[in-house]
Amino acid sequence: MSNEKLKAKLPLPVLQLRRNAQSYLQQFKQLPNAVLFASGACWEGVDFPGDMVSLLVIPRLPFPVPDPLGEALRTQYGDLHSYIQTEIVPEMQIKLRQGFGRAIRTETDSGVVAILDPRAAPGGRYHRAVLDALPEMPVGASLRAVRKFYRKHKSPEYFLPKLSREVDLSCEPSVLSRKSKVET
Repeated sequence: MSNEKLKAKLPLPVLQLRRNAQSYLQQFKQLPNAVLFASGACWEGVDFPGDMVSLLVIPRLPFPVPDPLGEALRTQYGDLHSYIQTEIVPEMQIKLRQGFGRAIRTETDSGVVAILDPRAAPGGRYHRAVLDALPEMPVGASLRAVRKFYRKHKSPEYFLPKLSREVDLSCEPSVLSRKSKVET
């Protein structure tokens, strides 16, 4: 779902961050319950302290983009699997930790990190690598578990008031398909 479609459906400020867009960062920091779309540009050198990021959605694992240097390095390995495990996976883990750090900065921060890439799911090719990259924490796969987590860790003032209209939060069918009323 594009951010333009989401803007029309959510009763929240929706911003899209592009590289070097400090004005959007300042605006996001000042707006309560804002939604910020950002790519890897937000994974380094940007600080969102406290409750600013309550949900970090990572649509795909942050594997490096193939480049000529990587291709040259690949030729030094006997097989593709060794190259991926030795070079590519550790680089992905570093970027994943950086992204995770946008939501959880200190011991008192709380938030949800949703990794939508099926390769990170239990049974997925990189599930163990993802778990090894991140600090030990509860892991769940249901909206009910997320709701329960928020209720436990966030004060009542944190939540939006109930909305009378229905909000369609459907995404690609393989990722999430759900229509629900936004309620606290």
